[in-house]
Amino acid sequence: MGSRVRRGMIILKAIYREERRWVLVSKAMLRVTGQKSFGRLVWIGLLVVVLGASACGEDDAESTETTNGETAGSVDAADNESPEATVRGASSSTTAAPIITTTTTVPPPRMGVVLLAPDQSNNTLNVRAGPGTSNPKVNELQPAQAGLVASGALEVVDGRVWHELVVGETVGWAYGYYLTETLTPARVEEEWDWKATIDDFANALVVGEGLEEIVSWRGLFVIRHDDNLRRWTPEELSGLHTDDTDLKWANTGASASESEATVGTWKQVIADAFLSDYLDQDVTIEVGGLTLGPNATLPETAISSAFANFPWVAIHDPGDNEAIGGLDWSTWFVFLEMENDGPKVVGLQPQVSYP
Repeated sequence: MGSRVRRGMIILKAIYREERRWVLVSKAMLRVTGQKSFGRLVWIGLLVVVLGASACGEDDAESTETTNGETAGSVDAADNESPEATVRGASSSTTAAPIITTTTTVPPPRMGVVLLAPDQSNNTLNVRAGPGTSNPKVNELQPAQAGLVASGALEVVDGRVWHELVVGETVGWAYGYYLTETLTPARVEEEWDWKATIDDFANALVVGEGLEEIVSWRGLFVIRHDDNLRRWTPEELSGLHTDDTDLKWANTGASASESEATVGTWKQVIADAFLSDYLDQDVTIEVGGLTLGPNATLPETAISSAFANFPWVAIHDPGDNEAIGGLDWSTWFVFLEMENDGPKVVGLQPQVSYP
């Protein structure tokens, strides 16, 4: 009996491994004979082998290997996603769609709060009892709060992604627009093609098109020498290079609301200034870097709370004017986020010497 069982198991494994070949052989036999009964006999014979092997065994039974191939679904935020209206200081520019809720789980990351406007007091992110603004608030998150434990559960309500978080002793849901996975510089260096993203961003600024393909689904955010968080939507990016609207920008001596503020277009004040530094032969580029120059702000305050939890690349131009002791240095922080087709630029923040 033992040898028969072993032979039966060997045949069974051979059938399993060569399943497609057996199917083709039986079909070929059917075409040759033209008799359906022959095909039935073939498969009945195989079934007898399977049942006989599983019914016998006892001391002679072999172990069975099982392979589980589970695929975790993923939920992507919509390109036109806008901030949740219940976040103080934020507004929504989209029309609510019919509620469609989809639940999935992914490996639980550590997350941090991003993009809460730093120039608005008491600006916090609501944590709710369930996904969606119709659920009661159970907690709130502060700007740049990090180390949040995500359960891995996601739900999409009205086309917007919500994450389940563990906040202290509270389990609740927060709107994903204001959350990002926090990563170490070492992991970004190892896993992301970040240099290609920065190069593509610079190329888009040079040629004046393609910016919308390099920038995050949220849009492009800029903070320049103040706490004013400016945003250009994905729809606005294609015309940004040719937009000749003069804007008022803060500088190291005046805020954007003062008469001494810098006046110029986005191209003049942001794009051209970035390219001038990025293309300098002395520039240094570092993931997670905080290299500054003389008369700089303190490193721990160099990055706005709106961007602090995004991975960033520091582009540092040390300056070359010896007459002023290198005070013409500049550093651009470029903030990134991983999306389905690779890293994208989500924000810019320059730092220069203060008088």
